[in-house]
Amino acid sequence: MISRRRFIKSSAVLSAVSGQYFAGKVFAEGTADIASITGSDIESNVRAAVGAIGGMEAFVKKGDNVAIKPNLSFASPVSRATTTNPEVLRAVIKLCLEAGAKRVSVLDHPLQDAAIIGTKAEVAQMVNEIKNASIFLPVTENLYREAQIPEGKAMKTTKIMKILDVMDVLINVPIAKNHSATAVSLSIKGNLGLVWDRTAYHNSADFNQSLADLATMLKADLTIVDAIRALATRGPQGPGKVLKLDTIIAGRDPVAVDSYTVALTWSQWNLTGKNVEHLVKSNAMGLGEIDPSKLNVVQKTL
Repeated sequence: MISRRRFIKSSAVLSAVSGQYFAGKVFAEGTADIASITGSDIESNVRAAVGAIGGMEAFVKKGDNVAIKPNLSFASPVSRATTTNPEVLRAVIKLCLEAGAKRVSVLDHPLQDAAIIGTKAEVAQMVNEIKNASIFLPVTENLYREAQIPEGKAMKTTKIMKILDVMDVLINVPIAKNHSATAVSLSIKGNLGLVWDRTAYHNSADFNQSLADLATMLKADLTIVDAIRALATRGPQGPGKVLKLDTIIAGRDPVAVDSYTVALTWSQWNLTGKNVEHLVKSNAMGLGEIDPSKLNVVQKTL
């Protein structure tokens, strides 16, 4: 039923969050727009980051069906930093279940063989060990449905996973990595893992605009970026330069979270969100704040 799909926007421009920025200061629990937590323990980082923006209970209610969208494109080892770290994903699933989620479904449309990723990859083995959690990697067209993109400029329709129709909450958990076509692949670029025909986006009149278009219709309730290891070059598959940042970034605003992650991860290349075209276009469509200096940001080392 459409009433369950709280995160699927049929129309209307989404408002951006704004506020004052205090670099390096820690705000009271739950008051941050963006939380950037660095430390040696992954689960502690995830818990602190989500806690700083209100806690998982602010997003997941008792009995909710929760969709988690990581990047599972490749059956690659964690050291290559091309897919979401399984331990980050484990921590997010645990938080959802602790908040009362009825079921957690890990969703992606991988680029490589889904049968291998869904059975042999470390992430699949981890998910299958958790009660009330499952992994779903749909690779046949009948598992997707046609959807309108009313605000779309380059893309007017698309096919999204049917399973989203029975989900209450969408949490995007991308890894921070470079992408040859879009400079970076984070949460907004990662939405392509929820559609059937990615080629249509690449072949559209404006690929970056098409990503912003999709974001007008699919907006995660919560974005958590895995920057434990970041693929800084030669993405999306690598191998490339891997930065060990030991950081988790979380927030409600996907444009802001992506933009903050760009500046953090690619600082030595002087790259910011304002240099990433699909983020610029998403910001122009009212989908979020591209300038983290306007937001309340918690930066903490555990």
